[in-house]
Amino acid sequence: MPRTPEFRDAKLPRHSAATEWSRVSLLHSVQVPLYAWTVLSATDSVEPLGRREQNKIDTRRAIADAAFDLAQSVGPGAFTVDQIAERAGVSRRTFFNYFHSAEDALTVRVDGFLDLAIEVFGKLPQDEPLFDSIISAFIETTRMEGLSQHGELFRMAAVNPELLRAQLHSWERAEVRIVDALRSRLGSGASDLYLNSLVGCVLSCTKAAMRDWASDTPTSGDDSGTDLEARILAVLTMLRDGFADPGVGSTGRPRSSS
Repeated sequence: MPRTPEFRDAKLPRHSAATEWSRVSLLHSVQVPLYAWTVLSATDSVEPLGRREQNKIDTRRAIADAAFDLAQSVGPGAFTVDQIAERAGVSRRTFFNYFHSAEDALTVRVDGFLDLAIEVFGKLPQDEPLFDSIISAFIETTRMEGLSQHGELFRMAAVNPELLRAQLHSWERAEVRIVDALRSRLGSGASDLYLNSLVGCVLSCTKAAMRDWASDTPTSGDDSGTDLEARILAVLTMLRDGFADPGVGSTGRPRSSS
């Protein structure tokens, strides 16, 4: 497979958080060749999925989609497993082969997003600055899977204790898996204190951006995924740069000079 060194070996530009906010779309267009190379590299030697495995993936996705559709239409906690199964076209028994509860079927998107992000992160140059790789992996992953549904689920969890509990468990699983991914890259030289502190900061900043988005964005907004992505990208950039720019507000946008 031909190599694309102009993108494969490129370093992520070090823009300010305010610049990141306004250049998400541009970054997406710049990163397309790198992502295409990454996907081809990851799948070049992988055998196609058999029908059984593909059916499992399709069934899992159908159940998750049915749960999300019901959560949007009637609200989280206002529907049953039987209703999810009926909407997905599967039996109750099949549902429980994949998920423990309706809330698990909703929060599975976090795990899926993380699977893709870790795969992308693992394909980035090992000598690239760590935070540049974290930001680049986030950009690439959101290009493949937008954040609209993730944002809506985050908003729903604020008013549903069961969904909030399931979501917290998803974040806990994410923390463990991201630590493992960083340990694989950094090796034994990175202490547990370093890894756990770094991942804790990344996730805390991500949650702060999501809370900011949820409180500042109308539920009927048509561009919620892009807006949420921009806020997370801005706060990750602030974290990378040590929150050094006093002229940047909490959402990554420049404060008014007045």
